[in-house]
Amino acid sequence: MLGVNLQGNPTEKILKIANRILEGVSTTVMTLTGYLTSFLLSFTLSRVILNVVLVPLYLYKLTLSMIPHIIKNAFKLLYPGGWSRLVGEAETYRARSDSLAMSQLDGTYQFTEDELFHVDRDCRGWMETLPWANDTHEFNVCGATVRYVHLRPSYSNILQDGKKNHKQIVFLHGNPSWSYMWRNVFPPLLERGHEVYAIDWLGHGRSDKILKPEAITFELHIRTLIEFFQVTSLENAIVAAHDWGGCIALCTIPLLHSSACDNLFLLNTFFPPRLSDASLHYRLLNRAWYCTTGLLGGYLPESAVMRFISPQLSPADVNAYSSPYTGLPRSSKSSIKRFSHIAPSLPRSILFHLRQTWPWKLLEGLCGPSHFNTVTTQARLSAQDDQVRRFWGARDSENKHSPSQGVEIVVVFGDKDPLVRDYKHVLVKSINPELMVSWAPRGLWIHDAGHMPVEEKAGDIAQFIARFARPD
Repeated sequence: MLGVNLQGNPTEKILKIANRILEGVSTTVMTLTGYLTSFLLSFTLSRVILNVVLVPLYLYKLTLSMIPHIIKNAFKLLYPGGWSRLVGEAETYRARSDSLAMSQLDGTYQFTEDELFHVDRDCRGWMETLPWANDTHEFNVCGATVRYVHLRPSYSNILQDGKKNHKQIVFLHGNPSWSYMWRNVFPPLLERGHEVYAIDWLGHGRSDKILKPEAITFELHIRTLIEFFQVTSLENAIVAAHDWGGCIALCTIPLLHSSACDNLFLLNTFFPPRLSDASLHYRLLNRAWYCTTGLLGGYLPESAVMRFISPQLSPADVNAYSSPYTGLPRSSKSSIKRFSHIAPSLPRSILFHLRQTWPWKLLEGLCGPSHFNTVTTQARLSAQDDQVRRFWGARDSENKHSPSQGVEIVVVFGDKDPLVRDYKHVLVKSINPELMVSWAPRGLWIHDAGHMPVEEKAGDIAQFIARFARPD
């Protein structure tokens, strides 16, 4: 029953049986813990209590890191011109941060060796035993290697499908995840004759890992998607995007050639977030995630996160989600933390107005401008958010993705999403209704699916995408 060969050394036999039992117990405990955690955090009060614990701890850690800078810079307050010098240091750091982002956006930035962990095909991080190791292609962005999966349907599948309209579908994962998340969605689409691609963002999957959070900008991911379309020369593709992948797609498609992408499948995703987009219930959990990644950094176990998001995952799938970082430096997880910290967590009045005042800049200079890098990044993303929402909400003929050119969007969410459920309404409300597909003008809910519907209802996701790809 346990699947153990009972022949051979009795001691070895007993150890194997004990190991199987221990594995089974461990898996059961972890699964039950995941379900229990999901249940407890479904209550707003539990989320409040969690934040009462985590926020002070995070602020304490942040304050400790600032103290040496405050002591060092306090003496400057005593000298003539010292205050102005601190303000100048804050402004210089901001300008340098914005310059880095712009250079990554236009592709002229080059990562230094101490900023990258190169994932080679014969080294740690390649995950030879996991899917698509031999179907992975690559291109270069700012000196780092980005990898993507490319799967073609068999000739027999194309013949059996009997349709002429076969699409190229580009899949974009979120955080913390990688292209492995689409493994159960690909087969039905390939059987219908569609061609699939799946990108691993830098810092994820089989792509190179960036070791310093401050070297990762949202603009870098925009550049990655632009470069992907240039390398593959795709036209009239469907983009299917989840979580942060959708946010990147929404910000990038306006910069692409109008023929690159004509359909967008948005799955549990969002525009660059605003505090006003979500209710207190969901903001609390996102704040807890922010503090947790800030406190634990590279020590955050992906297995625990995945057990919370999808408690029903098998041990093999949990290990697969963790595999990109197995045996790698803790700093290789920098992108996980960075994604969680670039989501604007402060009111727009602070990001756009208060931080432009002289006292705020003085505070930045006193505490060390690098400690405010996250705020600078959030302000930059918030400014971009205004442009992106205007683009997708535009109703005039000047919008290059106007309905007359055949662009369609479908918004799909799991109805049990504990993180971003509120954003479905935001997307549907903000996007020009003429761009929404006729069979889902208000978007779709997937019953009994959470933040990653591909894990609970992969078949439903594949059917929606297939219908989207071939509306007839």
